[in-house]
Formats: sequence, C-alpha cells, structure tokens
Amino acid sequence: MSTLKLTLDTRREKQNKTYPLIFRLSVNGESRDIKTGHSIPESCWNWKSGSIKRSFPAHDVISGKIKEIELRYLGKIWEYEKNRTRLNAQELRDYILSDHKTSITVYDFWQEEINLIQKADRNGGARIYMESLVALQKIQNLNVPFERIDYKFLKEIEAELISSGVKINSISLYLRTLRAVYNKAVNTEVVSYENYPFRRFRIRKEQTVPHPISLEELQKYFYLQIEKDSCLYDSWLMGKLMFMLIGINFKDMILMKEFDISTGRLIFSRCKTGRIYSIKLLPEALEIIKHFHGRSDTTLLSRVSKAEIEDKIRFPLVVKQKNKLFNEHLSKIGRIIGCKERLRGYVFRYSWANIAKQLDYSTEKIGQALGHSRNSVTDGYLSDYNSEVIDSMNEHICNQVMKIKQEI
Repeated sequence: MSTLKLTLDTRREKQNKTYPLIFRLSVNGESRDIKTGHSIPESCWNWKSGSIKRSFPAHDVISGKIKEIELRYLGKIWEYEKNRTRLNAQELRDYILSDHKTSITVYDFWQEEINLIQKADRNGGARIYMESLVALQKIQNLNVPFERIDYKFLKEIEAELISSGVKINSISLYLRTLRAVYNKAVNTEVVSYENYPFRRFRIRKEQTVPHPISLEELQKYFYLQIEKDSCLYDSWLMGKLMFMLIGINFKDMILMKEFDISTGRLIFSRCKTGRIYSIKLLPEALEIIKHFHGRSDTTLLSRVSKAEIEDKIRFPLVVKQKNKLFNEHLSKIGRIIGCKERLRGYVFRYSWANIAKQLDYSTEKIGQALGHSRNSVTDGYLSDYNSEVIDSMNEHICNQVMKIKQEI
C-alpha cells in the first residue's frame, strides 16, 4: 500500500525563512520525498490538517497548483500498483516523475550527447563518453530520470567500481563524464539545479605517479641491437623518436606529415590542446624518419592509412589499438634490456623530464619544453627565445643518452 502526503520539510530552511513544500511518498515502511517547487513560512502551515493556511497571501494559487500535481501523482501511483505485486518506494518515485520534464532518461540523454559530440567532429571525446556510459551502465541502471542521481546513488557507483578493482583515476574519469552530462542536462533544463548531486559529492582522484627510467636504461635502449626484420624494430625506432621529440604524444607522432617539417624543424598542432609545437630535428631523428619514408604518402611513419584517418568516428579506436600494440612491443624491449619499470610510450616523456632535472635545468624550462603553458601572452612574446633555449636543452639531453660529449 502506498500513501502520498503533503508536508512541510522543516529540515531545509531557506534564506528567506521559508521551508519547502514536499510530497512524502510512503511504501511498505520506506519513504521518499518529491519536491513541489514551492515553499512557505512555517507559520502559514497547518500541521493538523496538512494544508496551507488560508491566511497565506498566495494560498489559492499555490493550493490549486499543488492539487493538480497531487491528482496526477495519485494517477501514476494507481498505474504503478496495478501492474506490480511487489512495491518499491524508489521505483515508484521514479515512475511518478517519469512523465515530467525529465521524462528522458539519463541513458537516452547521454546517447544524444554522444551523437552531438560526433557531429561536432570531436570523436575522441565521443569515445570517452561512450566508454564511461558503458562502464557505469554495467554497475547501475541509467534508464532512470536525472532526479534519481543523488548522493547515495553516486556513492553506490563509486563503491561498486572500487570493489570491482577499477583504478581510482578511471573511476574519476567515469564520474567526471557523468557530471558533465548532468551539467548539460541542467543547462538544457531537463533537470533542475536543485537536484544537483555534485555539490556534496566529491570525485576522488589519485595523483599520477611518474615512472621514468634511468639514464643508463635509456642508453641500453638506444644502443640495443634489433634485427630489421624483427616485429619490434619499427616500434623500437618510434620509441627513440618519441624521446628525441621531447616525449611527443603517440597520436601526434603517427599523424606527422611531410609538410610538418620545415627548415629542419617539426612544426605541428597537438591534437589534445591545439597548441603549436616547434621542435628542432636532430640528425638521428631525421634518420629514423628517413627509415619510414616512402611507405605512405599520407603520414611520415605510415602507421595509419588515409581511409583510417577519414573514418573520424572509428579513428580514436584505431589509434588506441595501434598504441596498445606499440606499448606491447616496448614492454618486450624493456624486458630485454632489464628495465625496472614497465616500458610504455609515456615513460619517454617522464624520462626526458627526469634527465633534464638531473642536468640542473630549471623546472620552468622543463615545463616550457613539455608545453606546460603558464601565460599564453608571455609565451607568444618569448616563442623565438624559448625555441633556441629548448633546442639546445633537448640536444644536450639526447646527447647524454647517446653518449656524445658536449660542452656545456
């Protein structure tokens, strides 16, 4: 048996000294609250009759609106009860609210956002939205109104993911994506900000622990003898190139084109940020690029075809698969040279920065080389100066790895 009762929620006093009017839904000893969107002073509430006092100035208007809502809710309760033998307070609340402005479910709204992101040609972002949706749907049913997403709902998702062995930063990504979807739902007035659950729920995040390899390990990597017909050979060269290009991102590296090289420099726009990078190509880097030359007229390293690049929806998955294979090859090479850390593409970026620090370069210069911008205006004025400094810095670091003596 279900009951619906109008009451005053005195737990939540507003700044104007009024309290929200709510419907309290009770089912088999369980209760859930449903907001009416109205509030009144406690002095205008009749606790005995459970109604607004006639002395309240807006009595007739508010009472009429609330009566309409109550009749609609009672109709939904009747529909719910006639089709079910076992009743649940939360399910009934969701059912009551399902035909309101929030009739679209979280899952459906999320899918629509993925479609919009794909239309905007942001297929990497669409992939993250899709992966997060799939991951969370396995844990909790998202075919519910946005009002169902409350603090308890989020804590249950977090606890279930942790118990399933999902890493904290992966959980953070999924929940941040859910928060972004919820924000868009608020902005499009699918759900009221009054229901926003992220005001109290804090998304946990672990600091990424760098895993650089030592100078000696890098020297072993660079001077390893690998047969040219080995399946590891191309990946080994790409790892060397990645280091000499100051830890360039894998996607940026495989998308390098011939026209990106001008006057001995690689000039490209980073896919993730759109920032322009200009890196002087060392002779050894040019030799590696020459090794791949002629295999394709699309990219310098011939890792992706023109058809793969043009399939913009599938391309992020293609990059992910190729990066996975690249990392598997690096891992095998790491075991050959006795690396203490598991060798991955991002390790070259960490290692470049670590060696730079060992050579007494300032944190500011290292940050500039890695593209950690502090002030875009200042960076614009100092771009030429920085190029010379960073060119010299990168050459010094790479020469240390390749055992070439250089006067400081």
